[in-house]
Amino acid sequence: MMTSLTPSHSPDGINRRAMLTTGSLAGLGLAEVLWMQEAFARAKGKPVKDINCIFLFALGGMPHQDMWDLKPGAPSEVRGDFTPIATRTPGVQISDVLPGVATVTDKLSILRSMTHVDSDHGRGYHVMMTGKKPGAGDFNGNQNNNHHPCLGSMISHLGTPGELPPYVSVPNFLNSGGPSFLGASHGPFVIETDPAAPDFAVRDISLPTSVSTDRSARRQSVLRELNRFERQSEAVGRQVRSLDTFYKKAAGLMTSRKAKEAFDIHRESDKTRAEYGMTSVGQCCLLARRLVEAGCRFVAIENGHWDTHRKNTYSLRDLLCPSFDRAVPAMINDLDQRGLLDDTLVIISTEFGRTPKINQLAGRDHWPNVFSIAMAGGGVKGGQVIGASDKQAGTVADRPITPGDMAATVLNLMGIDHELILYTPLGRPVRLVENGRPINELT
Repeated sequence: MMTSLTPSHSPDGINRRAMLTTGSLAGLGLAEVLWMQEAFARAKGKPVKDINCIFLFALGGMPHQDMWDLKPGAPSEVRGDFTPIATRTPGVQISDVLPGVATVTDKLSILRSMTHVDSDHGRGYHVMMTGKKPGAGDFNGNQNNNHHPCLGSMISHLGTPGELPPYVSVPNFLNSGGPSFLGASHGPFVIETDPAAPDFAVRDISLPTSVSTDRSARRQSVLRELNRFERQSEAVGRQVRSLDTFYKKAAGLMTSRKAKEAFDIHRESDKTRAEYGMTSVGQCCLLARRLVEAGCRFVAIENGHWDTHRKNTYSLRDLLCPSFDRAVPAMINDLDQRGLLDDTLVIISTEFGRTPKINQLAGRDHWPNVFSIAMAGGGVKGGQVIGASDKQAGTVADRPITPGDMAATVLNLMGIDHELILYTPLGRPVRLVENGRPINELT
């Protein structure tokens, strides 16, 4: 059975029973999927438009009480070494280690009451990348062991195809950033090099020098002959169709001028590159802007090394926050100035927060009970804080928000009903988001 799609309710008069009998995506073509998305948007009273997403993942666990949610009145072992500073938003303070971010809080919503129960890195990745709590197993070894499709793969599966890959991951594959039962064709196009490197170039978007344009055309002709043959043999056909999907994607990238230009970060001026910072996170953010500007729907960025079990103050002030604090406001301002922010959802996420008390190694340990993320653009109201932690940043004091809520919000903002049901190849129905509701305060 092919993977299929049905709506779980009837936005704007769509007949659920009729849609349930429509069948699989083999019968539900792209036109029908897009029609459903448009009807969903109309039912929500929103304009019908494509929203792109840049998902910046701070790998390791951002310390919320040292960045987004300071507690200056708490005991010293809780409040740490950082000082709250005023921001562009009256009444909203963040850490003095984020002076750049403080200038763009009018465009940010800070969510201070994220919560889940997984203190393991791998399981934390999964729940934040997919919105679904993982089942049994080790999620730290195999990077592509998703029990549920990640947000990028959902967008790839349901979005509008274009010249660029719909889902790109940079500067590597993010743990739990895989497609699960949606299949490898909805996994990310992974850029496995650092855009900050002087010789940065993206592999597989140009023909090898040993392959001429004529030779490439002959290869595609052979593929068409194989396609004719596969229609006569179902067993062989399944394999050829799988190869056909990847070959067409690869050929499309190698022959698309738009794709080549989007991935060519060297086309940016030295001034623009310097504004983002010549660091990995800075240039990844710049590349992400280029990709969404060219039509990519979902760009995932890994910004690593936030696992501050020791020397938390030194790690944040000297190693981690300077590049982060330069890249984030540069990206948000650049998107805004180019008229792209309304159509680009920016998410600054992490797998969990850090412990309220500083440990004996001057660090903070894993803490999923409460933590902070931030969102901007794509219809999100800026200049606000949603939710709150208690006086020691240890538990949710107001408005708990789950990873499922975040996933539902992202999908809804991108014009996709989070209650849609997909079917696995074995016919098992799976809801996009099982336990989550859109965060209405964001819009």
